Amino acid sequence: MRIIPAIDSSEDIGNLGIKEGTATIYPWKWYYSMPAFGIWIFLALAILLFKDNHDPRVLLILIPIFIIRLLWSLFLPVLGVPTTILVVFGMLVDALVIGLAVLWLLAYKLGNRNRFISVLLAFIVLLAATFIAVVSNQTWSLRGSREVMVVQVLEIVIMLLVFVLAGWCCRKQYGPKRFMLWLAFWTIVISLVGMFIYFLISMRPSADELINQIPEVLVGSLILAITIYMLNLPFLILAFASTFYRERFYAYFRLKSMLVSSPSGTEKPHGGDLEQTE
Repeated sequence: MRIIPAIDSSEDIGNLGIKEGTATIYPWKWYYSMPAFGIWIFLALAILLFKDNHDPRVLLILIPIFIIRLLWSLFLPVLGVPTTILVVFGMLVDALVIGLAVLWLLAYKLGNRNRFISVLLAFIVLLAATFIAVVSNQTWSLRGSREVMVVQVLEIVIMLLVFVLAGWCCRKQYGPKRFMLWLAFWTIVISLVGMFIYFLISMRPSADELINQIPEVLVGSLILAITIYMLNLPFLILAFASTFYRERFYAYFRLKSMLVSSPSGTEKPHGGDLEQTE
């Protein structure tokens, strides 16, 4: 790789000097970029190491990943923040997306455990995806990355809480529309509560400052809620459209409202005590 340092246009001295510095030849091997693929290796291992995922339909999980990354790339210019911050945000979005994909792939393993253990394991998976992404992209040293990481953990906690609460609200009657509405409701509520707690702990405002900052906290809560909901939406659409991933969705929430193929080739109701409604 040949690197030529350029001289800024404000330092252009016309014919009195060169506009480019001396070229430096730097040897670059293809495997130098391998650490950046750490988060994708995490996803590949979730597919390869578990027998339930040895099915061509498992690749459908790439569709919501592609959609979210595409929407994020279109949204980037609107943010208007420095490139270094965009790098961190992009890395964290990738971590959440891949982490969610891994959760969908492991839903069978998580759904047959105690509910608290299931949520704890889901938290560990999402946190592991973030850790892998941070280490792979070496973004821990960037300015402001610590604060962004705190927000990332907050997003993970909110994301898991809203799923638990939406599932709890559908414990007696379940339907896709019902679940999506409850998920939207709890995403807004928990995002609002989470942002206020974060603001109170991080800023420690006086009563007057708190009152003055309420509009900004509300806007931040709404942005956070929309972000979390939009991250979940493509995966949920996939689950509702694909029997392969719908089985995982039902397995995690232990719903009785669909028939799951048994090893003998017959169909039997999935375990649980919920009935499906619209």
